[in-house]
Amino acid sequence: MGNASETEHRIREAAFRALVKHGYADLSLTDIGNELGQNPSIIYHYYDSKDDLLFSMLETFVDIFVDGRGDRPITDPEQELREMVDHVLQTEDKNDILPDSSTDMRTAISRMFVELWTHAIWDDDFRRETTEIELRLKEIFTKTIRAGIERDQFRPVNPERTADHILFLLKQGIYTRVTTNRDDATERVHSIIDELIDDL
Repeated sequence: MGNASETEHRIREAAFRALVKHGYADLSLTDIGNELGQNPSIIYHYYDSKDDLLFSMLETFVDIFVDGRGDRPITDPEQELREMVDHVLQTEDKNDILPDSSTDMRTAISRMFVELWTHAIWDDDFRRETTEIELRLKEIFTKTIRAGIERDQFRPVNPERTADHILFLLKQGIYTRVTTNRDDATERVHSIIDELIDDL
């Protein structure tokens, strides 16, 4: 089981590198196999299709962003809310997944999300997956904001609407980062969300 888990992890990392290089439309299992350094047929031992693999990869990155927050008690809602925003927008540039790439990790992850969310326009399965992910993230933001209200850290705002607002801004920052030449996109969105949290 340990070997299987390690192999799946390596396949997901290879899929991530290949997706960042080629984009969804041109991505093939051969590309992923090349990144993995193995015959692409090995992928079928673990995943039914390219999309099945990409779903798994996407869920893994969401798990990294969520970092177990949905299951553990909230001790400092304001700090945890800011940490979640930081985690999404300020992913470390240094990494061992893209060691030979000129693309920094933050931009690479943003490209991945934009590629897969765009594909969801035409693919019902992807749209169901992206919807579930957004609802999962919204639930965690809502829970954190509600905890802040209960602890008198935040005003009695509408937790769900505020969570939607933050998620909208985060997505806008991710899209702007990879679809424009605005180098300050992340910093501007981060500043806007900081002001929103300050006002809670």
